Amino acid sequence: MATMEVPIRLWIDTDTSGLFWSGLDCDDDLAILAALALHKRQIISLDGISICGGNAPLSHTWQDIHALWEHAGGMQITNIKPVKGYGWRSMQVAVSGLSWYNRIRQDGVDSEDASTAIIERSRDKTLDPAHILMLGPPTNLARAIDSGLLDQSGVSHVYLMGGELTKQTLDLNFRSDRASTRTIIESNIPTTIIPIQTCAQTIVTDSYLQRLDCPSMAACALLPKMKQQIKLMPRFVNQAVKKRCTLDKDGPWRPSPNLDSGFIPWDLVALLAITHEEEFMEWKYHRVSIPRCDDHIGEPCDSTMIVNEDLGQTFDGKDWSGVVRIPHKVREEENLLNVMFALLNEVPATSLQPPAMFWGFYGE
Repeated sequence: MATMEVPIRLWIDTDTSGLFWSGLDCDDDLAILAALALHKRQIISLDGISICGGNAPLSHTWQDIHALWEHAGGMQITNIKPVKGYGWRSMQVAVSGLSWYNRIRQDGVDSEDASTAIIERSRDKTLDPAHILMLGPPTNLARAIDSGLLDQSGVSHVYLMGGELTKQTLDLNFRSDRASTRTIIESNIPTTIIPIQTCAQTIVTDSYLQRLDCPSMAACALLPKMKQQIKLMPRFVNQAVKKRCTLDKDGPWRPSPNLDSGFIPWDLVALLAITHEEEFMEWKYHRVSIPRCDDHIGEPCDSTMIVNEDLGQTFDGKDWSGVVRIPHKVREEENLLNVMFALLNEVPATSLQPPAMFWGFYGE
């Protein structure tokens, strides 16, 4: 665990959808709750929360964060309010069914507020440079970079939850906005990615849900969604993930033996890669690229990321363009899960009556 006297200054950009039945997952919401616990422990100083579309349209993720933030007392803990960013109108919706839905019922209007807030944070010289954790499609940060107004000296490090290391189809986050992913990776900002192969080494099963102190904790509001994920993810996601981890027989990745009985807590893994580096092994630097599309075709013409070069465990840091840092292994799956659920049991609900689950697409 981080032992710095000064908390890590952290901005989180996320696509929360755990309170929606039609949202693709609940790990963004869990990561936000864990971040609140880390803020209370003074391991991090949570400087901002920005919202994007991704797992669900922006109209849903924006509604979700407000319900979650109120239920967890986020304003009382941090004194910050979430800011709204870009949604499906500015992305390539990566799941065919959701893409079809977006065509017949377009997402809500995008907002520049998130990118503007990130720019303002980068230019605030009264604060130490911020770490920025992107848990959804990285559109909001890329727009800030593209504006030319972002002060890169005010960004200590960027962490991207996403990436695929075996030239297979990219994860949902990167695939939803490859151009934005490319913008960040090609910038000179130090960047770490937490890819599919790393996240797949940790699985939440039903036995871990029983560790939650319910109904007292805010995370209990997500129990219906977590139980849904435990039933659905082994069938619809995890089998494909398992194949990716074993394609390279010489690769370092060994998927969790519980992939058939739970869900991958993607964004919790990414958060703990910042605050609990000792729980991860084989940190290496790599040159990577996101293939460009022909101007006549446009995005997304390709769904892969190319790992061009393994630079090993040391890097001089002089030019980060095209270079990313990757934690390849989780040291001990059970230890990481213990950390996750300890944090989730440190954020009490403001009410024993949880917010009702939203029907989302199913009710529209």
